[in-house]
Amino acid sequence: MSGVLSGGTRLIPEAIAAELGISRMPVREAIRQLDAEGYVTIRPNRGAVVTLRTGREITELFEIRAALEGAALRLGAGTVSAEALADLDIELKRLRNVGTDHASWHERHDDLHDRLCRTSGRLQLEAECRRYRLAVRPYMRLYLQSGRNFEQPGFEHEHLIDALRSGDGELAERMARSHIMANADAIAQCLKL
Repeated sequence: MSGVLSGGTRLIPEAIAAELGISRMPVREAIRQLDAEGYVTIRPNRGAVVTLRTGREITELFEIRAALEGAALRLGAGTVSAEALADLDIELKRLRNVGTDHASWHERHDDLHDRLCRTSGRLQLEAECRRYRLAVRPYMRLYLQSGRNFEQPGFEHEHLIDALRSGDGELAERMARSHIMANADAIAQCLKL
């Protein structure tokens, strides 16, 4: 997820175990778990590699994330509490205060989106939103490291909070989808996979 290992990098359980000072079994189990989550691809009789996604696959991950988070905000718009809105405003200020620190930006960005999705009151939906946000994180990191900037004009996070505050579920859903898809194609094209 950090992007330290690029797509296609071969994972050697014995080497990883030796580096960490642990046995091979937990490493192999971790690789199986990462395969189940899509971060690693296990190739029969050839070992495991960091998953290498095409631009089209990355765009598809963003489309799924947009649909899920859009649904979460639509559900949350009618029931969000004043306290939750105040918490979202605080998280937005924290996000704005990180400046150009990419690691902090990702942390704060995820915190804000977790809170946005939590307004839905649907724990499974919130978990799936997070899962897809984590799935695109390596590509977002690479995009930011390339010197490009997120937050295209008109798609900033305050618009999502305002849409929730309005109580208009359809507006909140549209805003969430637009916000997430604003950079999807640029990220996929930037990586030229």
